[in-house]
Amino acid sequence: MRQSPIKTLLALSLLTAALCYSAQAATGDLYDGGLNALAIYKFDSAGNRTVFKSSFYADWLAFDSKGNLFAADPPDGVIIKITPGGGQTNFATGITPAGIAFDAAGNLFVINTASSGSILKYTPSGTMTTFVANLGDGGPTGLVFDSNGNLYVSKAGNNTAGSGSIVKFAPNGTMSPFAAGLFLPAGLAVDSANNVYVADLGSGSILRFTPGGTQLPTFASGLSSPRSLAFDSNGVLYVGEFGTHDIVKFPGGVKTPFSHDDTFTGGLAFEPPTAQLTNISTRASVQTGQGVTIGGFIVAGTDSKTVVLRGLGPTLGQPPFNVAGVLADPTLQLFDGSGHPLWFNDNWKDTQQAQIQATGHAPPNDLESAILQVLQPGNYTAVLAGKNGTTGVGLVEVYDISPGVFAELTNVSTRGFVGTGDNVMIAGIITNGGNGSTQIVVRGLGPTLAAPPFNIVGALADPVVTLVDQNGVVVKTNDNWKNTQQAAIQATGLAPPNDLESAMVVTVATGRYTAILLGKNSGTGIGLVEVYNLK
Repeated sequence: MRQSPIKTLLALSLLTAALCYSAQAATGDLYDGGLNALAIYKFDSAGNRTVFKSSFYADWLAFDSKGNLFAADPPDGVIIKITPGGGQTNFATGITPAGIAFDAAGNLFVINTASSGSILKYTPSGTMTTFVANLGDGGPTGLVFDSNGNLYVSKAGNNTAGSGSIVKFAPNGTMSPFAAGLFLPAGLAVDSANNVYVADLGSGSILRFTPGGTQLPTFASGLSSPRSLAFDSNGVLYVGEFGTHDIVKFPGGVKTPFSHDDTFTGGLAFEPPTAQLTNISTRASVQTGQGVTIGGFIVAGTDSKTVVLRGLGPTLGQPPFNVAGVLADPTLQLFDGSGHPLWFNDNWKDTQQAQIQATGHAPPNDLESAILQVLQPGNYTAVLAGKNGTTGVGLVEVYDISPGVFAELTNVSTRGFVGTGDNVMIAGIITNGGNGSTQIVVRGLGPTLAAPPFNIVGALADPVVTLVDQNGVVVKTNDNWKNTQQAAIQATGLAPPNDLESAMVVTVATGRYTAILLGKNSGTGIGLVEVYNLK
């Protein structure tokens, strides 16, 4: 009996991947620098407090993508790094740190308040360069990045009403004024729409500004010396009130108690989801011309990433998969983001045989393709085709061989022909490591491909996408993205361009998942399935 496409890919998804699970702190825990209490406190979702670390002064906090917590300790002139396992080291010394923040590549930016003030940049390995040499007068305090890589700095001015300000630095370091007339502005936060929030300590208010610097209505007032801000994964703002030792939250904009303690509140930071996409695959009906299967992925971070790419066909026709009409002799070609070809392979034993075998990811059939490459951060495309213009069902895969480095697969997509039955498009991912969960966006596109600049002929008219876990249980399905989760999807900045296209936002535990793209009412055509790892 022939298996259903879902069961087939559940068996097939990342044929040789082995999952590793570990117990870590829960995603979404809130951390607070305890200042002169000489501790970092951790709060669960109910506001229950425990001591995470002690014996040093901790103020401003920030997490990197691996779940390492960094704490500014101004009296001792250091930035302290604490691993998820609790290991503690001095990451940077000889500075007087204030606000700290990570950019999207994993570099740590630090306000050094010594002398006239500067912004220092540290790579994940600790190499320091100067991003801004002289911030000038004005007491720089808070630091935050928006999703476009712009860096915002709050400055207290001369500590009087109206003298405070926020300045903005473009990714190239160009400074421009952003907001003025503030009263002791301190902590900063950015929401999903890149609006900037500031804790205006002197006025007891939370002020907010559009990305262009236009002031919006005051978010909150009447607070007791608000100093620190942090958004949780649901977009709820948390505020540390220095005057009353309270942490409050604003679900739906309504002030709600979260925690009251006998110690001052320092910097706030939420532990992010840190599981990575370690393996990705897509099974599709491989055609010719615009119907070849094209897998795209992004390597993000500061380090290089070692990957194995595979193009399978004959294996799919064998037990336990037993797929009919497989691609008899697949070829695989890798391109960089500018379209420059990096490597081509027909039969995997022709080149790199020993290296590929050493990874444990050699294809089962000699006619199948594989490529081993060390890639710098950037965009890449793998094109799966049939030798001599042949067609059939094939599988393109990317394996992360170096998950421990400061680089990861963040966005994956596959474009190809979406048929019916065994010929629907099925994307498989494995999330692994970190604290056990990550938030993803899954999209299924069709009409967008027919419009400029793509101009694809025969695009899928009305895509439907379904996410299935490793047990075959449907996690979520969507036809038209505005039908469900519209606000949440728009908040990610990843809303599909066409209302007939599909999308979902899901927080997933470590494991194997498949995203199935098909046409509504058995429609067929060229479609695109995408998975974005949100950080």
